[in-house]
Amino acid sequence: ALQCFQCQRFNASGVCETGKGVCQTKRYEQCFLRKVYNGNILSYGYQGCASVCFPMTIFNRDVALEENCCSESSFCNKF
Repeated sequence: ALQCFQCQRFNASGVCETGKGVCQTKRYEQCFLRKVYNGNILSYGYQGCASVCFPMTIFNRDVALEENCCSESSFCNKF
C-alpha cells in the first residue's frame, strides 16, 4: 500500500492548516493533490487518499481547480 500526504486544507503558502497527517491507500486508491486558484494565484488546496481521482484542470471564470493523481511511489502527492 502507498502512503500519501494528507491535509484537509492548506493555504496559499502551502502550509497545512487543518487535518495534517498521512493516509494509507486501500485497494484501488491512489494519492491526490487538488489546488484551487483564484486568477493565477493559488488560493488553497487539499491532499490525501482517494478511490476516485481524475487528473484535470477545470476553469470557471477566475477560479481554476487542478487535480493531480499518482500511485508510482509513497508521498508522490507532495505539495
